Amino acid sequence: MKKIITANIGGKSFMTDEDAFVKLQNYLDSFKATIAHPKDAEEIMEEIEFRVAEILQEHLHNEMQSVNCAMVNIVIAQLGKPEGEREHKYTPYPPPPSRKRLYRDPDNRMLGGVCSGVAAFFNLDTLLVRIIFLVMLIFGGVGFWLYIVLWITAPAARTIAEKLEMRGEPATAENIKNAR
Repeated sequence: MKKIITANIGGKSFMTDEDAFVKLQNYLDSFKATIAHPKDAEEIMEEIEFRVAEILQEHLHNEMQSVNCAMVNIVIAQLGKPEGEREHKYTPYPPPPSRKRLYRDPDNRMLGGVCSGVAAFFNLDTLLVRIIFLVMLIFGGVGFWLYIVLWITAPAARTIAEKLEMRGEPATAENIKNAR
């Protein structure tokens, strides 16, 4: 019989096997040790914990299932090892391919962040996208309605993982740490 521990990871409660808990705690501690600026450590670790919680929720089939070492291995494979701990062994769980998603970019916004979000999604210059929307607004008014629809439907990229996803970069622990 294994001891079950209730752990709060990224604001969500998980039941974990004791060995899985220790393995995940050691992983998070080793990653925290690689962060250069202690003042940034809390925010970066919070983002990493949110991402860990997302990955664990994807692999849990029901609320009564506990997190085991195999799931922790999946988390570590997807997020990657901290800089000083690279392993060159084959892992059965390769990181998922990065997927792009359309978000509004609140960091580079003029109104709602739609143009900067579209620019990040399509790898275009933000000024070019703004000019295109302005031309569509002047010639036919379509730009206004398209902007309003995108403003309503596209969520704002609030977390670092969402900002990485907006640019099509994988939300690995190293990318989250370097996205400051």
